[in-house]
Amino acid sequence: MVDTTPDTTTQSAPAPTRSRVRSAIGWSYLLTAGRVGSSIVVTFLLAKLLGPHEFGLVAMATVFILIAQTIIQQGLVSAIVQRDKLTPEHLDAAFGVTVLGGLGVGALTALLSPVWSLINGDPDGLTAVCLALSPLVLLQGLAIVPEAVLRRELQFRAVAIRTLLAAAISGILGISLALAGAGIWALVAQQLATSVVSLIVLWVVCPWRPSRRPRLGAIRELWAFSAHSANAGLGLMLSSKADVIFTGIFFGTGATGIYRLASRLPDMLVDVTVRSLQQVALPSLSRLQEDRHAFAVHLTKLQHLGAIAGLPVLGVLTATAHPLVGFLGPEWAGTEIPLRLLCLFGAINVFGVLLGPALQAIGQPAKLAAILWTRGILGVATLAAVGFLLNGRDDVTEASAVALAGIGMQLVVNAISIWVTLRRAIGASILRFLAPTLPALLAAGAAALTPLATDRIGVNHLNPLLGVFVLGATASLIAATVLLAIDRRARQLILDRLHRRP
Repeated sequence: MVDTTPDTTTQSAPAPTRSRVRSAIGWSYLLTAGRVGSSIVVTFLLAKLLGPHEFGLVAMATVFILIAQTIIQQGLVSAIVQRDKLTPEHLDAAFGVTVLGGLGVGALTALLSPVWSLINGDPDGLTAVCLALSPLVLLQGLAIVPEAVLRRELQFRAVAIRTLLAAAISGILGISLALAGAGIWALVAQQLATSVVSLIVLWVVCPWRPSRRPRLGAIRELWAFSAHSANAGLGLMLSSKADVIFTGIFFGTGATGIYRLASRLPDMLVDVTVRSLQQVALPSLSRLQEDRHAFAVHLTKLQHLGAIAGLPVLGVLTATAHPLVGFLGPEWAGTEIPLRLLCLFGAINVFGVLLGPALQAIGQPAKLAAILWTRGILGVATLAAVGFLLNGRDDVTEASAVALAGIGMQLVVNAISIWVTLRRAIGASILRFLAPTLPALLAAGAAALTPLATDRIGVNHLNPLLGVFVLGATASLIAATVLLAIDRRARQLILDRLHRRP
């Protein structure tokens, strides 16, 4: 527990009980499912009302803001969650640093907005959008410490309330403005509203409050861990956002908008299915860092759960890609190609999402930083080559090429990450880690191949929304049948859940 009284005594975080971890996982799934579910609806409606250019322009501005937000975070969330003994002075010092960083870096972000626009070919409106979104940096600085406190205590119910409320309010605002003809500013207002509402609710539900006289000297103790985590965070930002950065620089707003929409859908599914576990993985694994066998067993169980939750739904999304894009209108024609490729990218990513928290939990963030920077540097080189070679092609071809480059990089990096984490850091078996995920992988493949059968009976000629429903239901049934037929652990999870019901 985090002691919020103004003394200097330390308090160790208690080992999480099964019920606490199970509850945290449930609330983590709920908050992510609610956010992603509302985001999918809002994203599709805004895409239908607007177009690739508007989505691309906001994506270019958003990645610029994300760079600034990564800088001010400095790995402090991981340091607060992972630290075994935490004092109020640690929290006060971290809060002071993040708020001051938010003010300074936010101002610098606004000043550099015209420069970022020039780097991206100076598309009309990009500078104004960057300036409008620059307050997000300060809002992030105000949210870092209280959110870390809630995550450390596995209080995902409070985080869920905050996330769901913010997603609902911002979504309604964005759609209303788009219907009113606000254009790109509907997307800008949606992002600002999300952060403002999230911050207000966060401070309402979080019991911690900063003291009037923070002692910044305590930041040195957190910095011993957070310096490596900050390095890893910058590497993660570079490796995960290099695709959007280079698509914008080389290919312009149209290709960036298509790529951003195509990547957003599988990304959101990975968020709700696997990254929900990632939020719980760091605090729960951190309490097992002294028992490597128990650590490996728990990590394998989390990976299996992530695979059975994440892989089949990506297969279903692959199956429904064509009618989904048809619903958006002719401006988005061809987007189903990069969408299917990015579903494959998401499936590969399912096997890497939990490795970062695992390395942080055993106090080896330097290894994570090295992996992420390797991926980032490899990504920069690969995507720059793709940009030079394919510049001037049509938007769909350019977006598809970026997706293919991402798949190749993710395969290489995941292989390295699994070996470093399982063999070098934990000393566990890679085969035992991966074997339980094979049924989910087969279920995803079966779901993705559903259109090969349904196209013969004319499903591809149905109304797009009806086609999504028919293909989605059929692919889901196939995936569930395959998974439950060959995955004993999945069947046992369902039976355990049913037996716990009153």
